[in-house]
Parts: sequence; structure tokens; C-alpha cells
Amino acid sequence: MTKSQRTLILFFLIATLPVVASYVLFALWKPESHTNHGELLALKSAGLGGLKVEGGTLSVAQAVAKKWIFLTVQPAECDVRCQKKLYLMRQIRIAQNEGMAHVERVWVITGEGKIDPQLLKQHTGLYLTRVGSAKDLPDLMLGKDPGAYIYLIDPKGNLVLRYDDQKSPKGILKDLAHLLRFSGLV
Repeated sequence: MTKSQRTLILFFLIATLPVVASYVLFALWKPESHTNHGELLALKSAGLGGLKVEGGTLSVAQAVAKKWIFLTVQPAECDVRCQKKLYLMRQIRIAQNEGMAHVERVWVITGEGKIDPQLLKQHTGLYLTRVGSAKDLPDLMLGKDPGAYIYLIDPKGNLVLRYDDQKSPKGILKDLAHLLRFSGLV
């Protein structure tokens, strides 16, 4: 083998090595890290079109059209856990500063019962809607504990993320800030 042939083979190996290495890494290495703090949901509609805003004629989908939505499903007798979720949704929305106008909050009330008026005074601008039971919301993946989650819904009405009781508010805040920035709203 001549010196020029060896040089040609060496250049060929140097040129193809990164391509071969990338295919091997792609096939074998699956990174565990992700940037979202909530549970990423399969892309599907949240099914808000049939829900009416309590005390009004608009559907929830019409009232919050083209906005990001925090949604929780809770009974009217809002316990400490429910109050914590409503508080988190409000505070995370406020923390968005100029992006706050692009975020709304919805409380889907399950069953009958009256809501404490003092609670509603603390959460002005909160949209309320009512369903007979959590089973009336088949598009939301509620599981055995419907009140365990806060859902994040995109401006087109699709489910994006859900957060359980144990998630850090800072993580939810970061997720929403990223989504607002990347969606071009802020």
C-alpha cells in the first residue's frame, strides 16, 4: 500500500468516524434528563368546549380563548389542599408580570354545594364551571384522586402538562415562563 493510499484511508476514517459515532450514540444512549417539571401529557383536547362559565352564557373555551390555562378539579367544599392549589395558580400567574395577561385560571367544581364567598374574594378573575362528577371529564386523566392535579392547557385547548400536589411551585413557574416565551406571547 502506498503512502497516498494510506493517507486517503486515514482521511476517510477521520471523516466517517463522527457519523458512525452519532448513529451508535443515537441507538444506545437515551438521556434521562428533561426540562419540564410537570408530567408531559399526550397531545389531546382538554374538552372544555361543553363546560359553561358559572353564572354566564359563555363556554369556558370561549372565555379563555387563546390563553394558557391553569385548571384544577375540586369539590365546592374547598379544603386546605384545594385552597393551596388555587393560591399557587394565582401566585404563579401573577409572577409572570407582563405575561400574566396570557394566563387564566379555571376551577372545575365537582358536585353540588356552595362556594365560600370569602374564598372567591381572594381569587378574583378565577373562572368557575361545574360538573356533576369527575367522571364527566373523560379527557382529563384524573385517576383515582381528581383533586390531585393542576393542569396546564395551551391556547388551542390542548392538555400540555399536569402537576401533582408534591411539585415545587418554582418548577411550575419555570415551565410556564418557558412556554410563554417560546410561544411568542412574552
